[in-house]
Amino acid sequence: MSRRTAYAPLILIATALLGTACGYSAAGEEEGSEPATVEHVDGSDQAKVVITAAAAERIGLRTEPVALKSVAGTLVVPGQVTARPGGRSVDVRVVVPASTRRSVDSARPARVLDGRQSLVAPPTSAPAGAAPAGALYYRLDGDGGARAGRRLRVALPLRGGGRRDTVPYSAVIYWIDGGTWVYAQTGPRTFVRQAIDIDEVDGDVAVLKAGPPAGTSVVTVGGEELLGTEFAIEGE
Repeated sequence: MSRRTAYAPLILIATALLGTACGYSAAGEEEGSEPATVEHVDGSDQAKVVITAAAAERIGLRTEPVALKSVAGTLVVPGQVTARPGGRSVDVRVVVPASTRRSVDSARPARVLDGRQSLVAPPTSAPAGAAPAGALYYRLDGDGGARAGRRLRVALPLRGGGRRDTVPYSAVIYWIDGGTWVYAQTGPRTFVRQAIDIDEVDGDVAVLKAGPPAGTSVVTVGGEELLGTEFAIEGE
């Protein structure tokens, strides 16, 4: 799943929401009223973005709460591709200390991280006479272009896990410096941009190291429009 960035489209997004270029007017709003306003917070880079009901409907605004979910932990380590006789599969060998190996759930598949791909690799037995003893092996079907000797990152599943704060990945906004944000709802159609720290992305869920507490509603559809509105108004 590719990262979403907010950069050049900001002005266009803000213009579409504010209706400055298309003469947008909504039923129920007085002529000349603004579909969105920005209230800056003194002493910070945050601002409250307040939108009307009509503007929210126009951009299809949706929210979901930050949720506590049971998440199995992972450990990302280097692995090396080894040849597998016959067929289209290769093995990925992972060598970790014995103390670390005891915490790995070796019965579950690992994920091989190859560029933007995340390939599922089920566990497999070590080849006869393989060295070093105690290495973990995972089968990579269809090899994904991997060749013997190539080094890849491997996300190993850990035993146990725990309950962690999560948000839908659709709520995450990436800025040009790599920072990650969400828009948290703080009142009726009122939203504040808040920084988050992502531990990992599991499918369509982002697992957080830090961010709004569980139960906070965050924007899952319409976040880019709010971001564009905030920064375009700020720059005027």
